[in-house]
Amino acid sequence: MSWIGTMGFLQDMAGRVEEVAAAGGKFADAFVRTAGATVAGALVFVEREIGYAQKAAKRPKKGRPGDREGTRKQE
Repeated sequence: MSWIGTMGFLQDMAGRVEEVAAAGGKFADAFVRTAGATVAGALVFVEREIGYAQKAAKRPKKGRPGDREGTRKQE
């Protein structure tokens, strides 16, 4: 290959590498956005469930046998 032919080949390869890198960047960007949205949704769900659990823990329990006040067994 001559010097001019080699430079043309290298320029063509550089252009193709740049196209592949741009396509890879678009894919990575889309992937990160999708993963970020999924994680954010999961965090909202977990936060909501923690809130429900805290509310349930604060409520007095009613109607369960053995939880009545003043009914201790004699030791």
